[in-house]
Amino acid sequence: LHCKHCYQRADKPKPDELSTEDALRAVDIMADAGVAYIAFSGGEALVRPDFFKVAEVVREYEMGYSLATNGTLLTRENVKRLEESGCDFVQISLDGLRETHNRFRGIDCYDRVIEGIKNAVESRMAVGIATCVTRYNIHEVDALIDLAEKLGADQFIHYNFIPTGRGREIIEMDITPDEREDLLNRLASQIGSRRLILLSTAPQYARVCLGYGYVSLTHFDTVGQQLGKGEEVGFLAEFIGGCGAGRLYMALQPNGDLTPCVFIPIKIGNILADDFTDLWWNSEVLNKLRDRKSFKGYCGRCPWREVCGGCRARAYAYFGDVQEADPGCPLNMDRWRMIEEKIPSPRLEAEVKVGGDGFD
Repeated sequence: LHCKHCYQRADKPKPDELSTEDALRAVDIMADAGVAYIAFSGGEALVRPDFFKVAEVVREYEMGYSLATNGTLLTRENVKRLEESGCDFVQISLDGLRETHNRFRGIDCYDRVIEGIKNAVESRMAVGIATCVTRYNIHEVDALIDLAEKLGADQFIHYNFIPTGRGREIIEMDITPDEREDLLNRLASQIGSRRLILLSTAPQYARVCLGYGYVSLTHFDTVGQQLGKGEEVGFLAEFIGGCGAGRLYMALQPNGDLTPCVFIPIKIGNILADDFTDLWWNSEVLNKLRDRKSFKGYCGRCPWREVCGGCRARAYAYFGDVQEADPGCPLNMDRWRMIEEKIPSPRLEAEVKVGGDGFD
């Protein structure tokens, strides 16, 4: 696959990717540091011949793990192996209906993805369908939620578009703050009426959900929606709400480098060369992410600061500063106007139809 938004610019294997021995050593280091959960992603983790060997060691350490996948390799055999190796959640990317998804992913793979979803749903693992919303597919979101529900998925997850990696080549396809706000409200308004859980990686979703009487702590944890009323568990949203980069997790890159999250390409160290625990507690970048009072623009003084905090990856992608204001929020329209002037062809007239020339 050659996905248009890929933060890794994934293609052929990179020459400096961790060997099996080094990957297992990295797992040892994380286990010794007390890491409780590992979320495997890519590229595509299942293309590594040693994936299940590494996953087995994760299970031996009694760490939980999940897999984010494009779904094309979710054969019944691989699904069974995932179950047996302790995977408890599979997130499958579906970035549109048939034609949209195929063009966005670069090859004709829609049918294989749907088959992979069906195989995963038949397992004991929880299944989430993830859609990165851009101008390519915003008009298909409702249909995708219907499809996810029909297929028997447990979650539908809206992924914020982050213009990093290959995504910088389609920066003009970002949706506006008002469109994002409308989308988040559409998701939150359906909580409780759908058979699946509706989530978003946009940190503003926590604020929006509270307005409907629900707590959405993070796209990694659905307990708030299951518990229900926001006033009962609202304090949890302030504890772990919004962007989790540097607060709940950090990212391990294919070569062992550590970054705040997969979408923020700032190296803070290397898991094999540096002290993992020391980096977590003392990294200047991570501590900047934790200090929400120092965020710039409205983010730093917003009454929803502790619940949301804005997307630090979007702030960095657009302004080169993890403490800048998130331009994807309607409360930061001054920042959005600043970047809109730099985006060619004012929003590409905003209208991109399925099969249109805007994909190429």
